[in-house]
Amino acid sequence: MYADITIKDLLKGVNIIDAHGCEDIKISGVTADNRKIDKGFAFVAVSGTRFDGHDFIADTAAKGAICAIVERIPENCPIPCVVVDDTRRASSYIFSNAFGNPEKSMKIIGVTGTNGKTSSVFMLEKIFSDSGYKTGLLGTVKNMWCGKEREASLTTPVPEDLYEMFAEMRDEGVEYLFMEVSSHSLSLGRVAPIEFELGIYTNLTPEHLDFHIDMDSYAEVKEMLFKQSKIGLFSADNEYTLKASEKGLCKSYTFSIDNGADFKAENVDFLSVSGIKYTLVTDGRSFDIVSSVAGKFSVYNTMGAISAAYLLGLDMSDIAKSIKEFAGVPGRIERLTPADTPFSVFSDYAHSPDALENILLALIGSKNEDQKLTVVFGCGGDRDRTKRPKMGKIATELADFAIITSDNSRSEEPMDIINEILTGVEKDNYKVICSRREAIAYAVENAQEGEIILIAGKGHENYEITKDGKHPFDEKGEVFKAIAKRNS
Repeated sequence: MYADITIKDLLKGVNIIDAHGCEDIKISGVTADNRKIDKGFAFVAVSGTRFDGHDFIADTAAKGAICAIVERIPENCPIPCVVVDDTRRASSYIFSNAFGNPEKSMKIIGVTGTNGKTSSVFMLEKIFSDSGYKTGLLGTVKNMWCGKEREASLTTPVPEDLYEMFAEMRDEGVEYLFMEVSSHSLSLGRVAPIEFELGIYTNLTPEHLDFHIDMDSYAEVKEMLFKQSKIGLFSADNEYTLKASEKGLCKSYTFSIDNGADFKAENVDFLSVSGIKYTLVTDGRSFDIVSSVAGKFSVYNTMGAISAAYLLGLDMSDIAKSIKEFAGVPGRIERLTPADTPFSVFSDYAHSPDALENILLALIGSKNEDQKLTVVFGCGGDRDRTKRPKMGKIATELADFAIITSDNSRSEEPMDIINEILTGVEKDNYKVICSRREAIAYAVENAQEGEIILIAGKGHENYEITKDGKHPFDEKGEVFKAIAKRNS
């Protein structure tokens, strides 16, 4: 963080309502967390869902804050204040300025969409690092650059963390950064100062409707990324992404399996759980693509990553080689059982109706007719309730057997969530086991020879969140315990 920066410099790009003569105040640092305040700091008072930063201004003054950036000046405020229209959005510019605008030092590729963001950024990171570039990755599973890793708490970090990480990447010479861009981060302005070299729009299906109200609002937020992108790459096989590609938000290209597009997949061959292969056609040329990651969604994810790398100037033969070698992402159709196990257990992060349907269809397409497919799944608490019956219907319609359980119930009662899931179930091929640990054990201990078991919803997560807090929970470990018990 740059010391002795003035308030005027700190607020470049911010819509200031009244600076109250504070422009020339020099600060030694800035934070939106009252616990991090030090002498000479400025405090950004952000109104959150649980706490309002304006209530902590007196506390920050007592700790040494010399200025506050606010949306309103509290009564008897003990330090000078600058009033802005939106402190949450302003904080992105504030922390960008505080760290010397590090996002401008690298080429940033943003990936948005309901599903496919994580796989896309991991593939892109491999493609570019294989080509000799210094790369960074920010996303749901982890954040990493130049051999360093940080645990990811949010798909797109809050500005105070995000721009600090950008600064570390700049200082270590990162040339290309691949980041997942969530709809929340777009709506809340976390990435507002960034000009993206290229944006990818994978798809849009119902999700987060507790936050975005309806699909049109959700789509409108997603499109914000492309107003900040030099180039946009859109799926032509989704009504919302196709519509976005036609709005002239930026220079646009499309990719497709089913429709005409700038990048077209032809001769698609689903090779069972061993992967996919297809011919990618663009610019009148054809390229053979092979991936070890199975499913139709894998065709879309690889197409997006390959097309982006091609548009950014990489050689297609090098791109195809990297994709062929790509081993997948932790928690994304990840096989948990050893090769000699007489049945297969897969883990996947699928926690939306579309994602669950896609992964089940991928597994159905990979199995023999006489193989049983079982899914273990639940729905998160304090999240979009409209998806619960939809996921119940999808699971029981597509799988031979469904075990309905809990999944990060948060402040809700797990059985209340399960009962809402059951309102969409029309078949009797299911069992309710509220404990996720017991549900996994039941599925493994009762597995038939050749059976495929999908544990959906958590993927890479190594915890379970209940009303009592966040607790360690290792699904792979639970599978191994159940196999050991089955074999004892």
